[in-house]
Amino acid sequence: MTLSRRKPNSLATTWKKFWSEPGFAILTSVLALAILLFIVVPVLAVLLKSFGIGSGALTIEHYKEFFSSTSYLISLRNSVASAIMTTIIVTILSIAVGLYVTRSRSYLSRFYGGVALLPLVTPPFIFSLSLIILLGRNGLITQLLNSWFGWEFSIYGFWGVVLAQVIGYFPIGYMLVEGTLRTMSPSLEHASRDLGSNQWGTLRKVTLPLAKSGIIKAALLVFVMALADFSNPLIIGGGLPFLASETYLAVVGQHNMELAAVMGVFLIFPSLIIFIFQTYYLKDTNLETISGESGGSNAPLSKSVKAVMAGISTLFILFVLGMFVMVVLGAFVKIIGINNTFTLEHFKEQTEWGSLYTSIIVSFISAIFAAVIGMLQGYLFARKPIPGKQILEFLTLFGLAVPGTVMGIGYVLIFNGPPFFLTGTVTLLVLNMTFRKIGVGMENSISKMHQIDSSMEEASNDLGAGPYRTFLKIIAPILSPSFVAGFVYTFMTAMVSISSVVFLIAPGTNLAAVYILNLAQQAKIGMASAMSFVLIVIVLACMGLLKFIEKRTGVKI
Repeated sequence: MTLSRRKPNSLATTWKKFWSEPGFAILTSVLALAILLFIVVPVLAVLLKSFGIGSGALTIEHYKEFFSSTSYLISLRNSVASAIMTTIIVTILSIAVGLYVTRSRSYLSRFYGGVALLPLVTPPFIFSLSLIILLGRNGLITQLLNSWFGWEFSIYGFWGVVLAQVIGYFPIGYMLVEGTLRTMSPSLEHASRDLGSNQWGTLRKVTLPLAKSGIIKAALLVFVMALADFSNPLIIGGGLPFLASETYLAVVGQHNMELAAVMGVFLIFPSLIIFIFQTYYLKDTNLETISGESGGSNAPLSKSVKAVMAGISTLFILFVLGMFVMVVLGAFVKIIGINNTFTLEHFKEQTEWGSLYTSIIVSFISAIFAAVIGMLQGYLFARKPIPGKQILEFLTLFGLAVPGTVMGIGYVLIFNGPPFFLTGTVTLLVLNMTFRKIGVGMENSISKMHQIDSSMEEASNDLGAGPYRTFLKIIAPILSPSFVAGFVYTFMTAMVSISSVVFLIAPGTNLAAVYILNLAQQAKIGMASAMSFVLIVIVLACMGLLKFIEKRTGVKI
């Protein structure tokens, strides 16, 4: 009886406190409605559409159609298989490169750490382009192998997709594994060595078990991203069906939204399960990697371990650099491998500059909105008594976890008719990119708010400033690094984003990444490389700015 009485009283007290500052309460309500409309409703729309709701009676016929088609089942199998292979390879490479970078103090290891992040500055399908230049039917290496040994080789197909995904998604796995290895207590590794274990034994029994949460997180994220990848299979899949690419073709080729929604459901549920697993299970296991004494140097690698890790790292880093070199060469020669005459004609296409201009405008506006909303959410969630706060935070972060393909289909279902007819407009592109990225700015601001003593706000209120003026004069300046970091991150990722916006563009609102994808599908390698080169330069500049902000402010992105 006591508990049953306390709960309503506690809830009533929370609501009373929530409305004690009406301005913040109204702002929170508006943000909550926006989160529901631009993150939750599109996902629900895909789920309902898969059962025919919205276009007829409730039915499971579309699921029957999916399971009765050999092609769709093969696409599901190919997607799962390529995601598993990509995850395994990326995880192994992340551990090897992460160990070499964190356990070595040479300039070479720092250089490797920087190059490992380079794939972040391009759309993931750019590496399919490079692989085709090198290993396509008329690729540079293919021609050499054919002329020397008579081998006929082509990268198109399953392993081409896996290879492109490995390079494209490696930075995601590497950042998580490297971060875990770097923050690990060195005392346990030193103790293991002092007790007589060699380094291979220490790695197997101490280092890797302690790093398991970071490794599992990395593997799960890479798996979800590889499963939802549709661009690489389109370019280098050689006609082999994959689930995400079949979903894309069902929308743009067949206009079969119901079947596309069914395939979208198979992309949502792995993401949802993994997101919940990461949020509520792995979050509590992070402490084991930073427990004990910290601040000392990690145990250096022995000669044998270092040789293996350095060898794997060197081969992979050279391969990544080779991929970028191919893009640059492809941009500045007429037909790479056939006519290597220097030219700038690939940069003269007017359409590409128009799409680049649209990308910059859309990314800039999205970055402003995402940074502002993320900062406000961080402050409100960290300081204010909001009913259902954890649910709102979960839903905001869920926007990052939903595959872009699914979100794009959801936006088409919701915003392609009354009362919100926005398909094909810049407004919808901005809304899509904004609400898929606000989770990063929000988490940054929450972390920053936890470092600020609430006594500053109390003192300001006691001096008569009031809660709103305190926020504008005290909190907003303190959160400005989080705002800038959120802005740069959103702008950088929005510039190379493709999976959701590819469903939302129209003539006049085409974006650079989508334009490059179309060029690559039409085998216009030179123009695609030129546009990719410009995009890489812009995003690299943003990445440099991001690192500068991290160094100056200590805000970790």
